[in-house]
Amino acid sequence: MSTEALREIARRLVYYTIVTRVEFLRTKVRAYIIGEYILDVYYNQTLGKYSYTLIKENKRIIGWDNAPHHISIKSYPHHFHDADGKIMKSQLSGDPLKDLDIIMRAIKKFSKLRK
Repeated sequence: MSTEALREIARRLVYYTIVTRVEFLRTKVRAYIIGEYILDVYYNQTLGKYSYTLIKENKRIIGWDNAPHHISIKSYPHHFHDADGKIMKSQLSGDPLKDLDIIMRAIKKFSKLRK
């Protein structure tokens, strides 16, 4: 079930030191990150679709998803949107419990660079 997977993601997010608060919002999980960032996590287990979006001031900063619209990317359908708007190869597998560490390391690195 997607709901159970999202609940598990929410439970795991609270253990990352850069996370200050986590909300389970039924269809997504929202994590508040040090530096006034927000991470929105959508995951639909039935369809195998996901989206991880780092937001600041209501604007997407970086994000990962597997919407099947960037067929030229080697990791298709998985791809990464960088801070400059470029679409790049993604290291994600589509399993949120495995991918969460990759995402949180990238966010931690990104937020340190922006200080």
